[in-house]
Amino acid sequence: MGYKFVDSIQRGIIYLLKSDKDFYLQIINLVKPEYFEFDSHRLIFETVVGHYDKYKILPNDHVIIEQVKTHLTDKTKISDYEDELEWVNNLDKTSLENRTYYLDLIERFAKKEAIKLAISKSIQLIKEDRFGDVEYEVKKALTISRDQDLGQNYFTDVTDRWVRLTDSNSVNRFSTPFNELNKTMEGGPARKELCMVVAGSGRGKSIYLVNQGVKALTENRKVLYISLEMSEDRIAQRFDSVMSLIPQDKLKENQDLLKKRLATFKEAFPESRLVIKEFPTGRANANTIRALINQIHNYEEFTPDLIIIDYLELLRPTTEGLAEYQAQERIAQELRGLGVEYNCIIWTASQPNREGARSTLITDTELADSYGKIRTCDLAISLNQTEQEYDQGVMRVYVMKSRNSKTRFTFPISMNYGTLEMKDYEGEYQEEE
Repeated sequence: MGYKFVDSIQRGIIYLLKSDKDFYLQIINLVKPEYFEFDSHRLIFETVVGHYDKYKILPNDHVIIEQVKTHLTDKTKISDYEDELEWVNNLDKTSLENRTYYLDLIERFAKKEAIKLAISKSIQLIKEDRFGDVEYEVKKALTISRDQDLGQNYFTDVTDRWVRLTDSNSVNRFSTPFNELNKTMEGGPARKELCMVVAGSGRGKSIYLVNQGVKALTENRKVLYISLEMSEDRIAQRFDSVMSLIPQDKLKENQDLLKKRLATFKEAFPESRLVIKEFPTGRANANTIRALINQIHNYEEFTPDLIIIDYLELLRPTTEGLAEYQAQERIAQELRGLGVEYNCIIWTASQPNREGARSTLITDTELADSYGKIRTCDLAISLNQTEQEYDQGVMRVYVMKSRNSKTRFTFPISMNYGTLEMKDYEGEYQEEE
């Protein structure tokens, strides 16, 4: 199927292709010979590509004609190609000054063709129950782009790299609710990182995630909270208490005070935004979250800085049929991939195994079902508490993993069971033997 463009557009593409190396490099992975309507354009395109692949320079018109001669048939004449090149070279050059227009035109068409091909292939794959391959074909089509981020050139980018690491530090770092942890991490974890909190059932995983969300809001961030277990209203109620400092059991009778304090909070942090979305347990995966992000971006102009997933084991992997330990590692990998894709930070939670649920200190050896998930994490902490500590409103945070800072240490925090606020422990703390 050829371009549905007028002849002058096709000729403009051919002209830029053979005369502008930067243009050539941006479109070469997007364009196929069959996209051109005329045989002469197809053969010229193939000739330019073949010559560049071999010699790493663009051919001039004389070289193109010589190469075309080797592909002529009894029904074609070399004069047809000479005439076509003359047409191409005599185009109004002012129309070619807007290279971006041609690049955008080609990119849109290439994306459309790739999607159509993926859909066509997927029909047969669905009949064969090869759903994982369907996802691969669609994802591959969606990656069609002329984006030229080629990565970091290590030896030539030293200065720029350290400028980014220092000057942008306050922008890219996301503080945790605990100063003890922030100090060891130069302010906190960064964008594109995956962070995990581990605790037993009913021991504060979700409450920690709410506190982490509130901390991000106080930094004027946009937070997307995805609940896979509790309703949106229940999660919102927890945010109510942490932000307003009104105990959970007092919220209903203090609605006016709640609204006033939330208004004060929003006034203090005007750029902060919070979206809470509930998905059925075990039904959502990384693609579900990806679709949600795109929808709220389109409808609400909302792009999250922080995504909270409550919690990892209640997601499912995009690939079916994996063993549980493989599935959890794959989910962690997919979540970190989302962070990289959307340039945000991901916080999630996980449960320990049976030994960990009975332990007074959860380490990485007590993770439920899969040790592999912690390998993907950039930061992993656990919440620990004895009965005596519960009575005192105290917890211990254990740093299981921190990719770029101090690890394997504990520090105490305070837990207010009324307002659900977690914060640094003040005063002397004597850890139990």
